[in-house]
Amino acid sequence: MMQNLEQKLFNIIEGTINQLGFELVKITLQNQPKMFEILIDKYDNQKVSVGDCQLVSKNISILLDVQDVIKDKYYLVVSSAGLERPLITFKDYHKFLGSEIKMRLKSTISGCSHYRGKIIKAENNIVYLKSDDKEVEVPFDLIKSANLVLTDDMFRKLLNK
Repeated sequence: MMQNLEQKLFNIIEGTINQLGFELVKITLQNQPKMFEILIDKYDNQKVSVGDCQLVSKNISILLDVQDVIKDKYYLVVSSAGLERPLITFKDYHKFLGSEIKMRLKSTISGCSHYRGKIIKAENNIVYLKSDDKEVEVPFDLIKSANLVLTDDMFRKLLNK
């Protein structure tokens, strides 16, 4: 049931978040305490500021109050998806081609359920990784979770901004 409510909330708030200039990366609903967490990112790959989170929070809070989807009292938390943001949709793999990621699988490929490597291609619902000098083909449906990895290159770019 939680999954259905999360999907319903995602559908309700995604348009508003997009209109504000942000991408809705992920939502999580926790029961104890009841917390609704929203991860956002900017389309232009710029940093998400505290002011950005406040803007989204204010707009989403009003929308959720009007829609009255969450019946009980809850805490709304809006934050940046961060440097090591999760990769949720297949289009995320296109967006971050060439990036270093770590990935957990639902079942093994060649005896491994965890991979770390660079995304070299994403097509036909398959993500191609360069991991330990080997190319690994991972069906998107087999991915349990994946995140960007903060690399030395990314860190140097941050220092130069």
